[in-house]
Amino acid sequence: MLMIVVGSAVSCTGVRTRRTDLRDAVHEYNIAVRWGHVQKASTFIPAAKRAEFVVRKRQAMARMQIHEVSIRNVRLKENNEVAEVLVQLSFSIGADPIIRNHLVQQHWRYRDAQWLLISRRRVESTATGRAPQPDDLY
Repeated sequence: MLMIVVGSAVSCTGVRTRRTDLRDAVHEYNIAVRWGHVQKASTFIPAAKRAEFVVRKRQAMARMQIHEVSIRNVRLKENNEVAEVLVQLSFSIGADPIIRNHLVQQHWRYRDAQWLLISRRRVESTATGRAPQPDDLY
């Protein structure tokens, strides 16, 4: 009887995999950035770069407002230890009413039992060299 209860408890909680951990990390980081929770977002940055990240991100957030963050694509590769994530950011700067949209590629790596954001850069075009079209983002 005890064995059945334990088995049920395990099946209810589900099995954690690197893929589900990545999904959760990407979601938590980008939501934290969206709402300006810089300290929370910094938990996904390597420890050596965390303090600088907090300072720079707080300075940037003081001048801009993020309206939306959309995770467009997540690709897991290299033995489930590296991931490339494509995110679209919609934001405005200061009192400027223009909303800007940037496509950002995030590079994640699994280290010490945690997914960490190693780098990020704005994507100007796709691998084919042409500007991304709306259909490319989905």
